[in-house]
Amino acid sequence: MRPFRTLLLNGSYEPLSTISWQRAITLEFREKVDVVERYDAFVHSPRSAWQLPAVCRLKRYIHVPRHPVRLSREGVLARDGGCCQYCSVRLTRTTFTLDHVLPRSRNGRDTWDNLVAACSPCNRQKGDRTPEEAGMALLSTPYRPRWLAVGRGEQVHIEHHALWEPWLRAA
Repeated sequence: MRPFRTLLLNGSYEPLSTISWQRAITLEFREKVDVVERYDAFVHSPRSAWQLPAVCRLKRYIHVPRHPVRLSREGVLARDGGCCQYCSVRLTRTTFTLDHVLPRSRNGRDTWDNLVAACSPCNRQKGDRTPEEAGMALLSTPYRPRWLAVGRGEQVHIEHHALWEPWLRAA
């Protein structure tokens, strides 16, 4: 079975972390969470079958100290799902470039709202023009994330299911 992960939301529907599907089912049986979304996959016992939880919300709010997400190359790559925001080719830490949506030559700043991950060919093609001027469309609008799973020992490329997307964007 593919290693399914479950997105865990706080009582206020803010993303907290990811947990294993086994932990999510345990929390569901202990009535600690409400399952908000489910995968189209099941786990079976001799007498029962359970649909795997994709997104769970804690029934109680947990106070988590807020720390702003620092702007970094790895953070932009993680926010953009490890894909070029112009052609959707998969990128790695070593093969991606940062593109300024509003070019630096036009006073474009190094901010979450102005930086996207791009492959070198797309970045060269765009040059010092805006995406509209270059005839290139962004796959998604850049935004400042409220949290990212980037840190020591963690992979930058974040695999997540489409069912998570509304909950990650809302944060």
